[in-house]
Amino acid sequence: MKLSIFFHIVIPILCGVIIYALWRGIYFIDPTQKIFPLAYLNNRPNWLLYNLPDGLWFYALLSAIAFIWKPDNSIFLLIWLFGASAMAFLSEFLQLFYCIPGTFDYYDLLAYSIALLIFYCFNFHQINKLFFIRYKYI
Repeated sequence: MKLSIFFHIVIPILCGVIIYALWRGIYFIDPTQKIFPLAYLNNRPNWLLYNLPDGLWFYALLSAIAFIWKPDNSIFLLIWLFGASAMAFLSEFLQLFYCIPGTFDYYDLLAYSIALLIFYCFNFHQINKLFFIRYKYI
């Protein structure tokens, strides 16, 4: 169980933070000076800098929700997973219509979709058992 937490929650969060910190930089006090940027690596793809960390963090969030609600094995797991997924996708569309700050990006939607698909592949039996067997009327 601890190994599962490490691989599905801690590793994706740390990888996203490392990518974000090393290539995009971290602003501490002065917003004009970045700390840790590896800007000299010019041949890196943009999806690596901007979209991969989002997908990794979203996957870690879904995994954390599944870990928290797994012992309960109730419909609340599906509610939390659906709510987190809806918020992730909705935040991108709200950026499209300038309702919240940020830049809309189709690749963020793709990263969220891939993270959701990978999460579903790892948790296929748990979600299907809960959704299709326990709640046959849904």
